[in-house]
Amino acid sequence: MPEWLDIAVRSVLFVALLFFITKWLGKKQISELTFFEYVTGISIGNIGAEVAIGLERNIFHGIIGIVIFAVIPFFAGLISLKSKRFRNFIEGKATVFIKDGKIMEDNLKKERY
Repeated sequence: MPEWLDIAVRSVLFVALLFFITKWLGKKQISELTFFEYVTGISIGNIGAEVAIGLERNIFHGIIGIVIFAVIPFFAGLISLKSKRFRNFIEGKATVFIKDGKIMEDNLKKERY
């Protein structure tokens, strides 16, 4: 198979795989993503692109890597539904900036805002 055709087939395969994994993990707007989910998404995309272009790499190793990077946040989400301590560790705690119409300057400083 010519190199260009191999890259095209791999790219289509990984775009489809990334689409299905994203649908499986759930829909969220970028502003609603936690840092953990953001880093995971970047890593999954990077693995997909690397395996699609890197012809010397085994395509199944890339699929295994993507599946592992998808399964970990899925289970982290399930555990965070059950455990508040785990959820606070993964997602962090919310910080109140305005309370009763007053700006909480100490909280703004803590968040470097």
